[in-house]
Amino acid sequence: MRPLHRLAARIPRPSDPALFAIALLAIFLYIVFRNIGLYPTVFGDEWSYSSFTRLTPFKDTQVPSYLYYTVYRLTSFCGEGFLECARLINAVFYVGATPFLYLIARQYMPRRLAAVIALLAVLAPSNSYTAYFMPEAMYFCGFWLFSWTVLRGLGRVDVRAVMLSSAILGLLAMVKVHALFLIPAYVVYLAYAAFAQRQAGDRWRWLRRALLLVAAALATAAAVRYAVGYLYAGRNGLYLLGTFYSNQAQTRPGVGVLIQLALASLQGHLMGLVLMSGMPLAAAALLCASRAQRNGAARGSNTLLAYAALMIPSLVAVTALFTALVAGGGSGESGARLHMRYYDFALPLMLMLAGTQLAAPRPGAGWRARLLAALPLLLATWAACRYLIPTYTPNYIDSPTLYGITRDHGSMLGLTAFGVAALLLWIVRPRQAARWFVYIVTPLVVIVSGVKLNQYTRMAQHADAFVKAGQFAHHYLAPEELKHLTIIGDDGGNLLKSRFFVDSVEASVLQVPPGQPIPAATLAQPHAWLLVVGDYPLPAGAVRHSGMRGFTLARIVPPEEARQHRFAEAEDDTLRSTGLSGMEHWGRWSDGELVTLRFAQPLPKQLLLRLDVAAYGPNAGLDFQVTAGGQTVPLRADGAHGMKELRFSTDGAARVITIKVPKPTSPQELGNGSDQRKLGIGLYSLETVDAAAPRP
Repeated sequence: MRPLHRLAARIPRPSDPALFAIALLAIFLYIVFRNIGLYPTVFGDEWSYSSFTRLTPFKDTQVPSYLYYTVYRLTSFCGEGFLECARLINAVFYVGATPFLYLIARQYMPRRLAAVIALLAVLAPSNSYTAYFMPEAMYFCGFWLFSWTVLRGLGRVDVRAVMLSSAILGLLAMVKVHALFLIPAYVVYLAYAAFAQRQAGDRWRWLRRALLLVAAALATAAAVRYAVGYLYAGRNGLYLLGTFYSNQAQTRPGVGVLIQLALASLQGHLMGLVLMSGMPLAAAALLCASRAQRNGAARGSNTLLAYAALMIPSLVAVTALFTALVAGGGSGESGARLHMRYYDFALPLMLMLAGTQLAAPRPGAGWRARLLAALPLLLATWAACRYLIPTYTPNYIDSPTLYGITRDHGSMLGLTAFGVAALLLWIVRPRQAARWFVYIVTPLVVIVSGVKLNQYTRMAQHADAFVKAGQFAHHYLAPEELKHLTIIGDDGGNLLKSRFFVDSVEASVLQVPPGQPIPAATLAQPHAWLLVVGDYPLPAGAVRHSGMRGFTLARIVPPEEARQHRFAEAEDDTLRSTGLSGMEHWGRWSDGELVTLRFAQPLPKQLLLRLDVAAYGPNAGLDFQVTAGGQTVPLRADGAHGMKELRFSTDGAARVITIKVPKPTSPQELGNGSDQRKLGIGLYSLETVDAAAPRP
């Protein structure tokens, strides 16, 4: 064993900063590799933010997240890989919040404990937001930057510090509008800080100072938000909520219904919070209620308590009210959804409060006081286990951590038992309970909930018919044609998924019940294209351009173009060919000596054949032999394409046209690369006209 001991002694032990950096790199790589290859799942948010970021001028965006759009517009340089680039930027922002989490926690606890808490915060299942083309990751980083400017120096405030944090808040509102929800808690915290830092004999001077700080905060935040917003979008940039949220706010239920829905939503949020953070909630409640407990707390942690006690409840209340407004406004939104993503970015504050229990120099209040604080939380935990599911529907988007906890009954009971153990232990041994919560309960929640969440989200690795349809149309149609595309299907969310991959703001979506006829209004659009996902009968005049599994791409052909075929498009039901090479953006080359075009409908007896053609190499100036209905007519084409007209007399039953190439020649034979195709004639378009029909 001695050689092993000597070898171990010679291996240098990494310093704590080096270990912290290695852990951050590992978390970053975990997030990046977990997100690779996932198809979008959050609609229409991902479509909205993607289109506003890359395809829409700032002044026309419906949500004023201008700072977010500016940063993520870099994804346009990634071409069709824009989503993966957005995820990479998300990971950078999310992991980039860790130093600010650490710096805040480090003020109240030892550095190693602060590092553990910071790392656990970014490992929480809510890091699943990094997989979406949404501002959550950038907002997470921005919130903790803002919180650090508020809480640094153990929360001491002055006008300069307040102006800095308020400027960040103004900018944060242009990452995500919901930053406005932080303002009520922030201004009350400033008033508290002015009161807490009052000098002996100040009496009411602290109030004047509080008013000054609040005025400076509101003025700075407003000035930054309005000035920068105006620079981005002119007058449109002055709307705080943007048109999207303004329209939502205009539809309100009655006051009684609103209160009922808000209280029901609030009840669900409280039960979810109890399951996730029972022990820290009890500790925070006792700290708020007991001066003895606050006197025994870690140095300066009362500012952290005040910030958390103001920020989290106000955000939860606003979220419940927002849910009630949307659910009661006739939008179809369910009040059973728990929109925890509007405040779960702030929940690491609860973990920090648990950490301050480990750093407390004195126990503070006695076990009886802790028992009184714990009893309501124990009752709430019992209620959550019994009533949270299925009354409420936490999902992987709105409440990822709670979704993972409640994904199956066994995991929920097991994790709840560990949380209850922490709460019971806190009554008699607060420090041991805090250690249990930080080092046992939270890692278990991170692992179990994270695994359950990842198992679900990884199902998005497989493309469904809506994804395939959108990808096909994006590659097949030209940008001008995408403007006239209507995507048809039976599910509104999945239609937005197809639109995401079509990647055009002009393309429209239309929800139609399965098997029902496509509305005639859709067919009246000039040059209309239909991307039909599901089993729908195609309308008259629709030419099928693909018939792959699960979806169909069709073009509405005007009557005057019914017999015209563009070779730059895929072959449809009206025409089948042999002797042609692959599709190119302009049309198709012949490949070999003979081209055969077989039509679904008989050719006119008096056939006028219009061709837009070009000859390749030595074929220019030579005669191509074109045969229809047993009659052969020579065609002479030039090197540049142009229109040619040929006339034929058929028996009215002929369906085949052939073109014989005089001298098939490959580019390789002419010394132009390695292309070995035997080219002869380039077909741009072809039109069959009944020459005997009266002209309009």
